[in-house]
Parts: sequence; C-alpha cells; structure tokens
Amino acid sequence: MMKKYLFGTIAFAGILLVAACDQKEEEAAADETIVNESVADETSADVDADEMQAEFEKAEAGCRAVADALAIWTARPWIEAEDTLTRGAIATIRVIRPGDNVTMDYRTDRLNVELDENDIVTRIYCG
Repeated sequence: MMKKYLFGTIAFAGILLVAACDQKEEEAAADETIVNESVADETSADVDADEMQAEFEKAEAGCRAVADALAIWTARPWIEAEDTLTRGAIATIRVIRPGDNVTMDYRTDRLNVELDENDIVTRIYCG
C-alpha cells in the first residue's frame, strides 16, 4: 500500500513537473510574441507620430496665414470685423475680451481674436 502511494505521489509530481515546463515554454513564447508586437507597434508609432507632426505643422502654417491675412482688422471695432472674421477658412473662432477665462490648450484650427474693453480688435492669432 505504501509503495502504491509513493509511486502515485512520484507520478503526480512528474506530471506537475512536465506541466510546469510546458507552461514555461508557453510563457516564453508569449513573451517573445509581446516583444515582437511591441517592436512593430513602436515602428508604427514612429511613422504615425511623424505623419501627425507633419499634419500639425501644415495646419499651423495654414492658420498663421489666415491670421496674418486677417490682421488688417486689428485696431478696428469688432462689430465691423466680425462678419469677415467668422466666415473664413478657420473652423473655430474664439473671441477673448478683457477678464475672460480662457483655456491654455493650443489648437491649430482655432483663431483667437482679442478685444479691448471697447470691443476693438487688439490681436488676431492662432492657438
């Protein structure tokens, strides 16, 4: 009886050992797959980042060109400039009056129009 128990225990331990080895191999294979996918993702991310940077720079240059062209409205009343400034190629216009709270985020598709206390345009810029 003791021999059967000892033999059964040894056999069970052997099965566990084989299963543990198989698990290690599977984990190693999974780790290698993760590393390979990670390298591929990094390469793809580099290309995507370059494309995104190029698009950002293109949008920024476009907005600056519009802001420069609309700078003729500086020192004029907002009521006169509003129609021209709001129907242009820029999707978002933000009018900033003295004391207004504004976010500090930078958006290439947003034209900012700063006014003084008399609603005179003091500055036109992107961001």
